Amino acid sequence: MRLIGCCAGARRERVRARMGWKSRLGARALALLNAAIVAALAAPSAAASDESLYGPFGPEGPRLREQLWVLPSADGDYPLRATVFRPAGVPPKDGNAPRHPLVIINHGTSDATRLSVAMPVYYWLSRWFVERGYVVVLPQRRGHGATGGPMAEAIGNCANPDHFHSGLAAADDIEGAARYMAKQPFIAAGETIVVGISSGGWASLALASRNPESIRAVINIAGGRGGRPFEKDKHAVCGEKRLIEAAHAFGQSARLPTLWLYAENDSYFRPGLARNMASAWTDGGGDAELHVFPAYGSDGHNLADDRAGWDVWGATLEHFLASRSKAPVAALEVAPDHATPVSAPAPVATAEPERPAHAP
Repeated sequence: MRLIGCCAGARRERVRARMGWKSRLGARALALLNAAIVAALAAPSAAASDESLYGPFGPEGPRLREQLWVLPSADGDYPLRATVFRPAGVPPKDGNAPRHPLVIINHGTSDATRLSVAMPVYYWLSRWFVERGYVVVLPQRRGHGATGGPMAEAIGNCANPDHFHSGLAAADDIEGAARYMAKQPFIAAGETIVVGISSGGWASLALASRNPESIRAVINIAGGRGGRPFEKDKHAVCGEKRLIEAAHAFGQSARLPTLWLYAENDSYFRPGLARNMASAWTDGGGDAELHVFPAYGSDGHNLADDRAGWDVWGATLEHFLASRSKAPVAALEVAPDHATPVSAPAPVATAEPERPAHAP
């Protein structure tokens, strides 16, 4: 543990001083006590080993039964903070409760705000699913906001990005959250849908390459890595060719159905790049259904941010879920709110800029 390397000695001396043991113990007893102290300091931390750390934290709120949860990440020292929304009538802990399908919604990343960003909510996207009978969980990955910790998914830099392993590192956190939530008594087995926006969409695609048993399908909304919309070239992407190569590598092992949703005026990932990535994915053997919608608002990257988006992607999403899942997709009556190993990518030829994997 980190204590051994940085401060265990100082801590041990404080313990000894408090006990006043030097004047009372012989050499043999001293050695035994010293060994016991070292063993105690080296024991796994509560964060890494105590299952009681995880689960709901505090009461539900009135907005879609909103509740804070703590979930496992890929690093036991940095558990994930998460928002959970539930349909009406789903008790938090009840073995006799009806089981509902789960949706895991994964956030994007902004270098400028990632440490100060609020807990992810995506209210209108979350509500769309809750109204159709899904439990929604939105984990905040390591390196972001309240979860904190190292930015495990940032491997390389803009000049030399590693989009492949960055995606897998983010997928590690999503998989930890999915595995834990699948054990909950109100979650239907094998009916989890993974959704991601921006870098969360890319992370969700990376997870699809592992084909987790509990996950039925993956939905990528405006997904990618390395977008730099504030550069002079508004469509600049760090390591664009590597991004396409990584999509091909993920597609080689992915067998889950994936839905890709983009808008013509996405400032991060233009339609041509989205088509290139989806084509590379399918060329690798994966299943990608790509839809590029007309320009949406001032920036199509915000396709999932408001109620108006339902009228754009709602029917497409409903059809996709109905055709690939046993989960309910029809809107329910709800009370209003009160407030698998994969290989690293090999170079792949860039697809034609405007060739979609499937017709929009």
